[in-house]
Amino acid sequence: MKKYITYILILIFLIACSKEKTFKRTTIAMGSTVEIQVRGVNEVTANKAINASFKEVRRIDTLFSTYLIGNSMWKLNNTNADEIIVDKETFYVLKKCDEFWKETNGAFDVALGNLIEIIGFDKGTPRIPSPHQIKKALEKTGWKHIQLKEPNILVKPANIKLSFNACVPGYAADRIANILSNYGIKEYLVNVGGEIYAKGKNWKIGIQHPRKEFELLATIKVDGKGVSTSGDYEQFFKKGKKTYTHIFNPLTGYPANECQSVTVIANDVMTADALSTGIFVLGPKKGIELAEKLKNIEVMIVDSSGNIYQSSNFGKYLVR
Repeated sequence: MKKYITYILILIFLIACSKEKTFKRTTIAMGSTVEIQVRGVNEVTANKAINASFKEVRRIDTLFSTYLIGNSMWKLNNTNADEIIVDKETFYVLKKCDEFWKETNGAFDVALGNLIEIIGFDKGTPRIPSPHQIKKALEKTGWKHIQLKEPNILVKPANIKLSFNACVPGYAADRIANILSNYGIKEYLVNVGGEIYAKGKNWKIGIQHPRKEFELLATIKVDGKGVSTSGDYEQFFKKGKKTYTHIFNPLTGYPANECQSVTVIANDVMTADALSTGIFVLGPKKGIELAEKLKNIEVMIVDSSGNIYQSSNFGKYLVR
């Protein structure tokens, strides 16, 4: 279901007239490139803040990775207990996933581990399983099987597998933004595998055209906002003349096919990250309806035919 974070989907560049020195560093974490740019502080402060941010993103990666045997996610997915006591941070992420699932009427769903496994994107050998296999996998997937009990209990059947890849990169970007702000930095840009948070007036973000590799679909300018794009061009495979995206509809078990790309602007990156996936599954009509209903959410959708749809106030972020 989730866009895979090994692909950076959004191109970033600075307004040419900016004369302040920019400190820029990158690292590899969460299976992708993490980039941080800061301005308005000296080099010592910049490096301290960036070092703390890189430490934080690695901590989050270790906590929520589905590839590490023995970490919290591995224990959560492999215990036979029906009720699992989780740490405060994991419970927060679970509650946010519950909110996103409800807001999107099930289009955003992190309980798809069994479906992802039989399709094989994580193993590098993707395929469309038989209808019978998909049906059986769907019986063991879905947030509908999940319950949350305050203050920190997850109720989950043992055969339901969770993966937070659809929102944790955005969560990590938000955590980094918080660290940079705590260091007194007022102008910065955070990019966690294509999940963006920009603070300050001199950042432009170019949105990749879904069908033209080296061309931008649009350029936006945001300040204090999160931006995320989901696209069918990020990871896919072909069978015959048909192309299958890695973003799966959790209700049908088959690839979502109504959109080429979805870009969401929100107050935080975790929300933008989750909703870009959920709206991709919903399609343009329901996706625009959802964006208009939610507060502080703007979306631009390219449908499967290349038609472009925008929510009411998306245009105010466009650079003409």
